[in-house]
Amino acid sequence: MKKDRFLMGMVIGIGVVVVLAVGLFIARQGQVEYLAADTPDSVVHNFILALTRSDYERAYTYLAEKPNKPTPNQFRQDLTSSPPGFNQTSLSIGETLVDADFATVQLLLSQSYGGPFTERTRYTDTARLERQAGSWKLVSMPYPFWSFNWFVEQPKPLP
Repeated sequence: MKKDRFLMGMVIGIGVVVVLAVGLFIARQGQVEYLAADTPDSVVHNFILALTRSDYERAYTYLAEKPNKPTPNQFRQDLTSSPPGFNQTSLSIGETLVDADFATVQLLLSQSYGGPFTERTRYTDTARLERQAGSWKLVSMPYPFWSFNWFVEQPKPLP
């Protein structure tokens, strides 16, 4: 009889711990918010957050106005059709270097290409931004947050 009470106490205790862990996990996920887009690193933060929330309209507003900018439909299609997606990539924002109207933001990326037991690939890359009409706008980001055919002049056929 005492063993049954002890076992029941253990099961209830484990259940309480699991419920607390799930509650903390859910509560922590809601803490990431958009920042004021007045610095290059905050623009990168907001762009990534918009992508992870599937808010492609907002993410599109952070792109620079330059020749060969993708249309909103091209933007969305390129981001949703290319594996591995940005939802399988974690990103940390590093140092920001500003030179007049141009900025570079260092990024540390980590990607998983397989199942839960494969190693993650870690590498550094940069986001480039340009100040346009007083606002910082993205000129390039690393894959998978960016498509290589955006802002690239398309080849012209030979005469």
